[in-house]
Amino acid sequence: MPDDFYARLARIAREQRCRMVLDASGQALAAALDEGVYFVKPNLREMRELTGEPLETEDSWFAAAERFVDEGKAEIVALTLGHRGALLVADGLRLRADAIRVEIAGTVGAGDSFVASFLAKLAGGADIEQAFRYGVAGGTAALLEAGTSLASPDDVERLAGLVELQQP
Repeated sequence: MPDDFYARLARIAREQRCRMVLDASGQALAAALDEGVYFVKPNLREMRELTGEPLETEDSWFAAAERFVDEGKAEIVALTLGHRGALLVADGLRLRADAIRVEIAGTVGAGDSFVASFLAKLAGGADIEQAFRYGVAGGTAALLEAGTSLASPDDVERLAGLVELQQP
């Protein structure tokens, strides 16, 4: 598909007053962010590619995510950091969660499980902090599964209670 495909979708979503959620990479991600989306979940490698910066410290991670929000590229940025956990930035909100230590069986689907768990909670009426907690739990739960299996709801629920949020 062309690099501007998600950008075209973002434009249509905005015109229809819909919210677009995006988990993509490369030029397609950059083009969509230029149009603006509701929620984006890059990982650290993708964020480095987007910004052209090394992003080696927590302060730099937050600053990059905050720039996206301030510039209208996304209302919510959830940056996943692998073994270092995740952070979330929205207008006036900064959240940080350390990774939950688990024995990793596989990594396929962790990002998808993060997004799905976050959105399921948000759509169910949870506040953004609770949705972030479940996003982290969902991404972690996917690590418990080998192959292409996604996170199990029971594991997400169990792990959500272990997610500790900080507001740096």
